[in-house]
Amino acid sequence: MERKFQNSINSLLSGYRALDLTNEIGFACGKILAALGVDTIKIEPPGGDAARNMPPFLGGVPDPERSLYWWAFNTDKRSITLDIENARGQDILHRLVSKADFVIESFTPGYLDSIGLGYEALSRVNPRIIVTSITPFGQKGPYSRYRGSELIASAMSGVLATNGDPDRPPVREGPDSISFETCAAAALGTVMAHHHRQLTGEGQQVDISMQHTAANRGSVHIPVWEFDRRLLNRNGPMRRTGAKFTRWIWPCRDGYVFWTMMASAVGAPANRALSKWMDDKGMPNPLRKIDNWEELDMAKVPDEVVNAMHEAIGEFFLTLTKKEIAEEGMRRGINASVVNDPSDVFENVQLKAREYWEELVHPEFGVTMKYPGYFFLSDETENRVHRRAPRVGEHNDEVYRVELGLSSAEIADLKASRVI
Repeated sequence: MERKFQNSINSLLSGYRALDLTNEIGFACGKILAALGVDTIKIEPPGGDAARNMPPFLGGVPDPERSLYWWAFNTDKRSITLDIENARGQDILHRLVSKADFVIESFTPGYLDSIGLGYEALSRVNPRIIVTSITPFGQKGPYSRYRGSELIASAMSGVLATNGDPDRPPVREGPDSISFETCAAAALGTVMAHHHRQLTGEGQQVDISMQHTAANRGSVHIPVWEFDRRLLNRNGPMRRTGAKFTRWIWPCRDGYVFWTMMASAVGAPANRALSKWMDDKGMPNPLRKIDNWEELDMAKVPDEVVNAMHEAIGEFFLTLTKKEIAEEGMRRGINASVVNDPSDVFENVQLKAREYWEELVHPEFGVTMKYPGYFFLSDETENRVHRRAPRVGEHNDEVYRVELGLSSAEIADLKASRVI
């Protein structure tokens, strides 16, 4: 297919266009496609998308143009406003679809059909169109028209039950990881459908369910239940090593680190190194009583011994900073990992070495923000983030006047009628 829209030099999918009709559960799909070179047009209702009111906000000031959530998930997109429930708005959408390659949407199944904009209707406008639908429970099934969210998908997929401490209620993950993973699956499905279209000329609908995607994360818990009828409970900061639980998240002087005591030859070098470090600092050290770590069977170690080790290691880590544990721990071979916070991530030497960060200017606020720069590195193509997220209707004139050829009078009338 001839490439029509050049918006990113030497990008993987430069020349193709997507119309993004999603809410926050689908934003990252359009973001991924945009980073791959697709000219992604975010279609917002007149006045702007409701998700622009999601915190946090730049400077803590609530404003639809200052939502950092919006900024994070809408880079490289263009924005137009359009009322798709209005007959004139639907005519304009048809014109846009006729020139597009992809439509991404996250409406309740059946809604777009009810207003004449479902896949069948759009495919009559453009037989090659690919419509990617991202919803909480998918396009079919008894839950398909239920409302959902990140937390609901987490709960109903089994993910939530595995997060948190065993003696407390489950807790949700901090970031919207299920939404992002769902959008990554949606972007992959969209690209696979595009490959099929390149071979056959056929468009299709791609059906993505948040619950379905999240349930795939039960790679351990689901098989254990299937074969043993046994539930793996939440372990909090602990890790099961055979029949024993050993701690793997430890507080230190300025944060947390990850380190786990492993038995047998696998864990012996690190256990020995940690024991020596504790001795060097003159700390209480019950680990030194273990003569042969290679032959240690954790299942046979009495609970009181394991608890004494945990207490001593915990006291030791509390005397050290994250940096000290990471640097000296690496030199000694204990292989502890810092639990990084955002400031640590920004300063991470590995990410800097890979030129991961991209600085984008927001001239209307006089600020420059660092963004994750790319999804992968490739010798012949690039997928770097290039543009900040758009302001409400920022590209109305560009799309309606320049690309669709509407006159100034027509655009003014559409604005007055709240169509755009």
